[in-house]
Amino acid sequence: MANMSSDEENDYDSRTALLEGSISSLSDMSFNRILKLAHVQSQKTNTLTKKLCEFFKVQFLGYPNEFEKIVCSTEPNDCGLVSKYAKVCKIDLKNERQVTADHVCLSSIHIPHPLIDFAKNNTENCSKVSVAKELEDSPVLVFIHGLGGQVSQFEPLLELLAQCSEIFAIDLPGFGNSKAEFTPDKTMLTKFSDEEKAQISDSIKNLSSEDFSTQSIVQIILRFIEQYIPANKKILFVGHSMGTHLCIKVGTKLPAKRIEGLILLSPPSLHNDLQHHDVEASTSSLNLFKLFNLFPWVFNSFRIWDRLEGLESRSVFRQLCKTNFSSGENEQKYVNDLYIKLRQFRWNLDIDSDIILKYVKGFKKATYSELLTTTKNFNDGYSKNDFERTLLIVGDSDLVIPSKTVKELDEFLTNYYSRKVSSAIEISNAGHSLLLSKPEFVSGVVLNHIEQKFPEKLNLSPAWVLKLKAEISGDKWGLKNEMKWLKLDPISSNITRRNGKDVVPLLGMKTLRESDSQHSPALLEAKFYSQGNGTVASGTIPKGTLIAIVDISADIPPYSPKSFKHIKYYKCATVSKVVPDQIAVRKFISLLDDILASNQVENPLVAVHCHYGFNRTGYLICCYLIERLGWTVHEAVDGFRHAKYPGIKHQHFIDALYVKYEN
Repeated sequence: MANMSSDEENDYDSRTALLEGSISSLSDMSFNRILKLAHVQSQKTNTLTKKLCEFFKVQFLGYPNEFEKIVCSTEPNDCGLVSKYAKVCKIDLKNERQVTADHVCLSSIHIPHPLIDFAKNNTENCSKVSVAKELEDSPVLVFIHGLGGQVSQFEPLLELLAQCSEIFAIDLPGFGNSKAEFTPDKTMLTKFSDEEKAQISDSIKNLSSEDFSTQSIVQIILRFIEQYIPANKKILFVGHSMGTHLCIKVGTKLPAKRIEGLILLSPPSLHNDLQHHDVEASTSSLNLFKLFNLFPWVFNSFRIWDRLEGLESRSVFRQLCKTNFSSGENEQKYVNDLYIKLRQFRWNLDIDSDIILKYVKGFKKATYSELLTTTKNFNDGYSKNDFERTLLIVGDSDLVIPSKTVKELDEFLTNYYSRKVSSAIEISNAGHSLLLSKPEFVSGVVLNHIEQKFPEKLNLSPAWVLKLKAEISGDKWGLKNEMKWLKLDPISSNITRRNGKDVVPLLGMKTLRESDSQHSPALLEAKFYSQGNGTVASGTIPKGTLIAIVDISADIPPYSPKSFKHIKYYKCATVSKVVPDQIAVRKFISLLDDILASNQVENPLVAVHCHYGFNRTGYLICCYLIERLGWTVHEAVDGFRHAKYPGIKHQHFIDALYVKYEN
């Protein structure tokens, strides 16, 4: 193979064979097709000559890029959580001198505090506790994404922090679902009406080029905060990349003591105006972007060239950590890595070149002085002064910004305040897209820091939410719709087909309750481990050894996973009342693959639960049966129904299975 060494050629051949084997084992038709086209695209561009030929066909002869077309049409840019809470917000800008338009309509999300809904469902007990009073000191979290980003990129962190806080976020003008143009060839989960789409796109088109300057975007965010967030609520900012600079700049314009802290993910370097007065240091990459502003068609051509290899292109690896991907020795990890690269590639395709250039043309870095102003605006009504309310996180393999940036900012703040007020954390084997490279780990780092390094009275902890729920309901392990839950069988029988010849390692069940007399962690474990060797007690069904529980609910479980002595607990959160999207399905199947691959027990079983264990649980179990075990949709749905009657209750969940796998 031209331009490749013998070792590279052998590695390429092995990965090609592995990819072809992986494709044949998958039943997800859309992903199957994507993998095949990704393989074809890689082969068409694996030498410089081939790539030049392909580039000429696409750029100058107008040939369609079939791989990009199928990715856009089958992979949504957003996620289930955003889809559930998305609303169009109209921001009034009539009195805003920095923006030429009188308003702008953007895609936003507002996730209420979990205690609000809980209190509504427990009105008879709310006299015991004033939820409003308890939440007085709890700040709202405001998420701001970066250049070319969107709210969906925060998905794993949103899922985690939504368990203990109220959340606001917007897709900035021109990005995510705040598009200048909605086209049918790019799929999205959020169900905006045609009228709502027109409101968004028309308002984006009415913005002038100057309205995309950093100063103008800051004012738009400020007006959003003023118009949609109660004035008495403190704010904790969470930003990524360019969004970290926007967080800092917005913080300088808010009233004193309005801010509770900053969570800055992959922050680019700030301009050190304390040493270099009046002159903003510019980077070579920004200078290149500003050059592209003079010749926009060159920039668009560069982007086409940059992503031409598809999932193996520089456009993907620039955001991710290339060394963290499997070279082919592990089939399942290799397929999971393809999922991650596909997600990043889809986000890249969502970016409008003209919008990017408008942002870059008017971009102004945040400065050290602005960082100080914002941190001085932190709420200081606390007796202790040893909190670290600025968290800086970066990947050690970030190819967009130097990882040393967070250390420099941490040292600067420590020296200025003469005490530790911030924390810098470097994530190993992670790139610029931190929450895509290491979603669970990075989210856990953020939550742990908030719980340990922020004032306790902010109540930013799932444990505190659980404690208050107990005070409201009178039961630490209270359940919603308890009477309905009590009437359900605790756990399914074995899921089988062909008259019991094929038995699968999954079970469906309702959620456990710590103090329950029929279905608690202790009782469940005793059912399988009462004889001390993992065998089933007294002929109880289901047959097998329960080795793990996968909790797919979005809530804090009404039981303590630490109660288990033999069974392992895993969280794989999904959105209630919403059919799990492709990303959720892939995470679930990947988790099961990992659990079962590491198991050494004979006849292992994994129990899956949401709240009642019917719709989301049944849907995801069916996806596993179809994709991993080769069952038909009918066999999977029928098998789950017989094991946990009446099976999947909501017809649209069943319809979604047929559309996904038999369309």
